[in-house]
Order: sequence, then C-alpha cells, then structure tokens
Amino acid sequence: MLKRILFYFIPIFTLILVFFFDRSSIDYKQGIQNIFTHFLYQEALNTDGLILYEVRLPRIFLAIGVGMILSGSGVIMQNIFRNPLVDPYLLGVSSGAAFGCAVCIGIFSQEFLGFFAFFGAVGAVFAIVFFSRFTSKTPVSLILVGIVLSSLLSALAGLIKYFVTPDKAQAIAIWLLGSVSLATWRDVGLVFIVILLGFLPLFLLRFQLNALALNDIESKSLGVNPVFLRTVCIFLVGLMCGIAVSVSGTIGWIGLIVPHFVRILVGANLIKLLPASIFMGGFVLLLMDFCAKNLSTNDLPVGAISAIVGAPLFLVFLILTHKSRTF
Repeated sequence: MLKRILFYFIPIFTLILVFFFDRSSIDYKQGIQNIFTHFLYQEALNTDGLILYEVRLPRIFLAIGVGMILSGSGVIMQNIFRNPLVDPYLLGVSSGAAFGCAVCIGIFSQEFLGFFAFFGAVGAVFAIVFFSRFTSKTPVSLILVGIVLSSLLSALAGLIKYFVTPDKAQAIAIWLLGSVSLATWRDVGLVFIVILLGFLPLFLLRFQLNALALNDIESKSLGVNPVFLRTVCIFLVGLMCGIAVSVSGTIGWIGLIVPHFVRILVGANLIKLLPASIFMGGFVLLLMDFCAKNLSTNDLPVGAISAIVGAPLFLVFLILTHKSRTF
C-alpha cells in the first residue's frame, strides 16, 4: 500500500507544483478556459492563453515526453545488457546523439538535426557493442568502453563548438547542457510519435525481453533469439534517444535513477517495470524542469539540475543496497 501511495505521490506532487506554484504570473485557470474557447468558438487568445498555449504547455509536454524516453530506454538497456548501471547517458548514447547534433549545427543545417542525432546515437551503441567484444566482456568492461566513447564524443563535440562561429557555438552549448525551454508543438508531436513507434514494439516484446535477463544459452532454450532481439532493442532505443537529444539536448541520470526507484516499487518484472518507469520518468523530468525554471531568476539548464539531484540520489541507492546485502 505504501509503495502504491509513493508511486502516485510524485506525479500528483509535480502537477500541483507546476500548475499552482509556478513563478510565472499567468492565471492557469483563465488561460485554459481561453484556449478552449479559442478552439471551440474561434475566440482570440488573450495574454494568459497565448503564453500558456505557445510556451508553457509545449514545455510541459516535451519534458514529460523526453523523460518517458530516457527512463524507458534506461530500463531496456539495463535489461538487455544485464547491467543495472547502464543508461543512455552513461553508455554514450546521449553523447553520440549530441555529437551528431554538434556536427549538424556546426557544418550542416539544423533542419537535419533529428537525422544526425539518430545516427549519432545508434552509431555510439553499435561502437560500444563492437569494441566491448575485444575486452573481458564483463559488465564493468562494457561500462568502461561506454565511458571512454562518451568522453571521446563529448570532446569532439567540444572541439566543433570551439571552431564554429559564436552563434553556432551557443546553439551547441544549449544542446550539451540540456534544456526544454525552447519547446514547440512540433517537437512535442515528434517526441510522442517516436514514443509510440519505439515503446509499442518493445511493450509487445516484453515477455521475450524478460528472457534476455538470463544468459544467451538460457534465452535460446526459451525460444528467444537474443542477438536479433538485442539488435532490435538497440535500434529502437537509439531512435528514441536520438530524437530526444535533438529536441532537448543531453539530459543525464533520468535513465539511471528512475528505473532503480521504480524497481523498488513494482519489482524487476519488465511487464510492470517498463510501463511504470515510462510513466514515472515523464513526471520526474517535469519536476526537474520545474526546479530549473523556478529555483533562480535565470532559466537554468534542466540537464544540470538532473545531474545535481541524480548523482547524490544514486549514491544513496548504492549505500542502501550495500547495507541491505550486508545485513
């Protein structure tokens, strides 16, 4: 019962903060009424309605959508790599997408941002899998390869930022820090289409994905092709993370912390864990974005806030896990 209350507390608490304690001076009730009358009776949008419809709502929905992608991708990657320390950020997927964004902004047009982010993310995952074959093939070696590749791609993105014009360097810096403050309805639509295309097949494959938590020999004995299924998962995770990074920049820790927290509440079975993590991830990133918007007079990058909150929380998880095993 306590776990169920805790599970629904964060989304409800976040929505109360967003709609009743936001620093902006707009009247949400009046704004929502104005938006309804605008679409039903073609009434012109007033100031509150315009700000809410063009600025606040896209930002809220984009934060929810990106959080859902990062958290759900974290669950899938932890399952297929059989490693609880893996997430899109730590393993270099987000860095690959950010590198693709930096190349696109620095050399080509931003029109192809999603395309470059996708190939950067997928390329990073396949590079990690390829190079990890020449190591000891342990979970630790896989993470180390991911960290090395992530550092390399981040350094290359930093070099591109160093050599381009100031306006392009500023655009790249925004992607590297992570922010949803420039959200548009086009970004929101793109993210939720990708969520549907990515998570629907993964949800339908949830029973087979559970088998990937076993070793490959045991998976095959259950009729699962681990190599094919793992490749499908990597492709879908790369697609979703690439699009998420192209509209919000690199946001870490959501894909690592939220699955661990949700696993405590609903257990490790992917049938419950995947949808619960997707749901919770959206509201956790929305909460982080609320903090980024309201903690300072400046609009802080949400990627920095998620790292400041996520790193100590993960340390607490590690300590609690160690103590529970000790006693």
